[in-house]
Amino acid sequence: MQYIKLGGVRAFPGAVPDKAQALKVLEEAAEVVEAFKRADPGDVLPVARQFPDCNKRILPLVDEIADTIQACCNLAAALGVEDLTPYLARCEERNRERGRYGD
Repeated sequence: MQYIKLGGVRAFPGAVPDKAQALKVLEEAAEVVEAFKRADPGDVLPVARQFPDCNKRILPLVDEIADTIQACCNLAAALGVEDLTPYLARCEERNRERGRYGD
C-alpha cells in the first residue's frame, strides 16, 4: 500500500463550522475534477507516475488537490479538530474492511 505524505496543514484563522465552510470543500473538489479533465489523463498519468515531482502538466491538478485538503482542514479546525490522525486511521480501517487496499 502506498502512503501519501501530507505534512502539517495550517488552518485559516477564523474558520467557522457553517454551510459556507462546508461548501468550500465541495467547490475545491469540483475544481479537482475540472483540472483532471484538462490534464488529459491518458497522456499525463503514466508520466506522472514516473516523475510525480517534475511533471508540470499535472501541477494544476495537484494544486487543486492541495486546495481541497486545505479546505477540509479548515472545516476540521472550525469543528475543533486539531489532529486528524485518529480519524484517518478510522477511514483506513473502514476501507480495509471494504477490501479497497487489496490485502
